[in-house]
Amino acid sequence: MQSNSGFLQFAKLLDQRLGLSVTVNDGSVSFLPAKYTIQYKKRAYIDIQQLSDATYLCQAVANTLITVLKYNHCSPNLSRLQQSLDALGELTLANVLPLFWACHIPIIHVSRFPANVARPAGMVMRSNNHYAIVLGHKHQSPSTQLFVLLHELGHIVCDHLTQDGSLTDTVLPELGESLDVETDPQEDEADAYALRLLRKDIDIVSMVRELGRLNRPAELAIKAKRASQVSGISAGHFALTYGRETRDWILTQQALRFLEKGNAIATLQSSFIEAMEQLDVRSQDSEFLMSMQTG
Repeated sequence: MQSNSGFLQFAKLLDQRLGLSVTVNDGSVSFLPAKYTIQYKKRAYIDIQQLSDATYLCQAVANTLITVLKYNHCSPNLSRLQQSLDALGELTLANVLPLFWACHIPIIHVSRFPANVARPAGMVMRSNNHYAIVLGHKHQSPSTQLFVLLHELGHIVCDHLTQDGSLTDTVLPELGESLDVETDPQEDEADAYALRLLRKDIDIVSMVRELGRLNRPAELAIKAKRASQVSGISAGHFALTYGRETRDWILTQQALRFLEKGNAIATLQSSFIEAMEQLDVRSQDSEFLMSMQTG
């Protein structure tokens, strides 16, 4: 560094992005890692090194978001968020995102990952009783991204992060991302939380099972729309439930293309930009966060 002020800015950046504390003693510089716990929810075949690289990147993004909210004196309000979600009729990605931001639980979709890195489905970060949620999948389906988002919120609400740190989900069997069934109580809890919010205690599983096996995506799309009108549950989630019950994820994804016109990633980005415009954000933080959303 060319000056003491430059070094202090560098040290502050390391702390904000990576949680590294920088100390200087008799001219020597040492870096102390943050005392973060790191939890992985992964399948056995996934290389932990590839996943850890992605997690550190997501942590840097999440820490920056949390720093922005702390600078703006915004504290999370989980109880208000849960009440707001329960009060909604049909949950959609577009009408849920503003509630998260209003309760100071920031959400960002990260598109820029290095090559040969296991892209996570989602990650939740806790730091000094603040939270941030990072979504990583390329799914353009709003219903799919909504389920991942509510699953990550489930980890927060169910106290799966008891101290500062992160929890990274790589694949979610509820979305057909794995044919392997591996029991994990925390994943089951997060799934149950998300499903309760989406289904409003309505037994749509029985409704799906009454359909039997369908042969055409358009047929599933039509029946999902009809079920949505009767139950008030989103047609997209009804289709995803069909996929989970039948394991016919190809037909399900094709049906979602009939049902959903919006691009989930674009919706996440526009929601992020709108929220940032309401906050006081340093230019370097804004540039960093925006750069991570462009692949």
